Amino acid sequence: MTGKQLSLEDMRILENAKAAAERERLEALAALDVLDSAPERAFDSITMLAADRFDAPIALVSLITEDRQWFKARVGLDVTETPRDISFCQHSIQSDEVMVVLDARDDPRFRDNPLVLGAPDIRFYAGVPLKLRSGHRIGTLCVIDQTPRTDFSARDRGALQLMAQQVVDQLEIRRLRQSQQISHLIGETTLDAFVCADAESRIIHWNRAAEVMFGWPAREALGQTLDMIIPDRHRAAHHAGMNRMRTGGAPRLVGKTVEVPATHRSGTEVPVELSLAMWSSEPGRAPDGFAAIIRDISARKAMEADRDATQQQLAEQVAAMEASNDGIAVTDPDGHFIFMNESHATMFGFPDGTAALGRHWSELYTEDERQRLEQQAFPILGEKHQWRGQSRGRRLDGSAVDQEISLSLRSNGGIVCVTRDIGARQQAEREMARLREQLLAAQRQEAVGQLASGIAHDFNNLIAAIAGSAALIQAGAEPKAKRQADRIQAAASAAASLVAKMLSLGARKPERHELDLGQTLASVAELVRTSLPPGHQLVVDLPDHPVLATADSTELMQVLLNLAINARDAMDRDRDGRITLSLLPPPASPPSGKIRVGAVPEGPWALIRVADTGAGMAADVLDRIFEPFYSSKGAAGSGLGLSVVAGIVESAGAGLFVDSSLGTGSRFDLLWPLSPPRQFQAAVPTPARNGLLAGRGVLVVDDNPAVVEVLAELLEQAGAEVGPCLEGADALAAIREDPDAWYLLVTDFDMPGMDGAALAQEARALKPDLPVLLCTALPEAHRSSSARAAVFDAIIGKPVTLSSLLDGAEAAIQARAGIFGVQPSGSSPS
Repeated sequence: MTGKQLSLEDMRILENAKAAAERERLEALAALDVLDSAPERAFDSITMLAADRFDAPIALVSLITEDRQWFKARVGLDVTETPRDISFCQHSIQSDEVMVVLDARDDPRFRDNPLVLGAPDIRFYAGVPLKLRSGHRIGTLCVIDQTPRTDFSARDRGALQLMAQQVVDQLEIRRLRQSQQISHLIGETTLDAFVCADAESRIIHWNRAAEVMFGWPAREALGQTLDMIIPDRHRAAHHAGMNRMRTGGAPRLVGKTVEVPATHRSGTEVPVELSLAMWSSEPGRAPDGFAAIIRDISARKAMEADRDATQQQLAEQVAAMEASNDGIAVTDPDGHFIFMNESHATMFGFPDGTAALGRHWSELYTEDERQRLEQQAFPILGEKHQWRGQSRGRRLDGSAVDQEISLSLRSNGGIVCVTRDIGARQQAEREMARLREQLLAAQRQEAVGQLASGIAHDFNNLIAAIAGSAALIQAGAEPKAKRQADRIQAAASAAASLVAKMLSLGARKPERHELDLGQTLASVAELVRTSLPPGHQLVVDLPDHPVLATADSTELMQVLLNLAINARDAMDRDRDGRITLSLLPPPASPPSGKIRVGAVPEGPWALIRVADTGAGMAADVLDRIFEPFYSSKGAAGSGLGLSVVAGIVESAGAGLFVDSSLGTGSRFDLLWPLSPPRQFQAAVPTPARNGLLAGRGVLVVDDNPAVVEVLAELLEQAGAEVGPCLEGADALAAIREDPDAWYLLVTDFDMPGMDGAALAQEARALKPDLPVLLCTALPEAHRSSSARAAVFDAIIGKPVTLSSLLDGAEAAIQARAGIFGVQPSGSSPS
């Protein structure tokens, strides 16, 4: 093998490269979509000009396909195509130069060609490749003569190349025009204007399309300069460019397609697309003339503006769909996804929306669910073009996703699906139902506890009398009687334990800790929101910063949930309404309305407001809403909710204002203390209490005569001078008569006419330094109430012993002394 020989591998690579280049050339030709198209004036004009310019009987625009040459435009030839293997043009497209055959009979390539030996009897041939901007040669512009020639000058070659460029420009423009057509517009085919001018810019050719485009008939346009269609502001630049080319300067627009403004005869401007070519008699000389293919692009400009606006609108719509919390997906008529937003993709476990494209919607459902949708939803969708319901989908990991879906049928048969994951909502509804059941159970249990507490309270008074009497007997009885008193005392102690269990029935010990009131209110709002009927709105107004309070979270949730549910149930389902849950800073004074439960807290407090636009309440109903077992809801209410609210509010030292009237809705204002309630500590007995009450005046108040008698005798054993009273009014009268006579006030809480708290407050108004000891069957309940903390100095439980009575007295006296800095005044031993 010599150095000039190619190996088989080299030859194979070369052949493959040639084959690839030919495939690309044929693809570029096919992309023009011009083969076998109808004749077009723009191309026919060029072949006519070529035949006329070169005095040739035949001129062709020939496009070379895989196996033929097809004539897009022809002059002097009847046939529309010939086989490629005998065509001259297949040789011409091998080079960028003009191929000239002066006499085909003398050319070994063509002397035996059927087109030479027979019709059309080719002797002379000159062809220029039609080279696209992509570089692909797709055919030729050629002129043919049956007579041999002796010369084809460079000027001729340049003119033929210029005309070939015009053909290429027309092909490029034709392709651009087709690519810009939009299906939804009824476009009108606007023929291109073809204008030729000489070197002095005088118009020498003006076709019909130019007449239509610019409003000048050809008879008036011919001989005029191009200034007639160039706007005033561009004429100076046009003249400078023409002068530059006349002096041999490089043309800037020739061979390019540019957008420029043109002037209509009416004076209005028309945006046009211009393809400019020029020709010279000899290479390198100034141009002899120019040919321009001009196209009115007004419609295209308007269309582009509309397209841009449409694209912007579509982009905004797509952005909105992508930002939606609801899942949105679109399928083609076969059910395959062509769009899926981020929310829908996340809902079903896709990394993003593109990962689902091309997949069938049924892949997101089990076979049973797919059949259900096809049998139940799709018939309605086909008839009404819409369907709404619930379904259970299947994530990529196989887990279920409960969804609320809305299907819309597209005009092409595809489907738009809008879906929402309702798993959280269903969980919230289940949690709501659980809390309701829990709340109802707690309400029932609390009602039972209240009943038991009432019984135990009265029973405790009896036990107190029995135990106290036994203690008195024990103090001075003979041994035999003392044994009997011991048995009575033991039985009384056992009964007291039983009463303590009854008192704890239905009660739970509050677990108070610091919490954010706003967070609790927000949780209540989420639980209630899912159960609102359509058209009802829940508005939550919370401060930006946490509002901290010490409270039992379960009790606070009970209060707020009861109030919010009552507000929801008060709404009219047949018309729109609104519930507002607000956490507000304390105003200068308590809110309007009447305080129904508790009192305004003495320390700092926050206002929690639950307001509705429901039916409201009449005055007689409003007066009873906190009564146990009273309900205005009929069979739907238990009558326990607000009674539980009242108990919790009182024990927490809070206050509840209510304002309501028929037809205007209701407003519940809850004043919740922000500082932790003062807790009573158990009195620490000390030996110093010996003689503590000796000679001191002590008032004892209880509505049970036996209890008063026992307490009086026990206090008298300690040396006190006792003033027994069965009513609070009697004790107040005694204090009012001689305040300094009394050293201590011992009182029960639950008494007719005036309870122990009211008695203590009025007694303090008469004698501020008077210690008050609460003796009650429910000591723990009162100790946990901040309201009681502001009234009583110490609390002890029934039944009492002399020791517990003296412990409580000492704790009350020390507490009051700590407030005033001195021991309370009162009668003392003489």
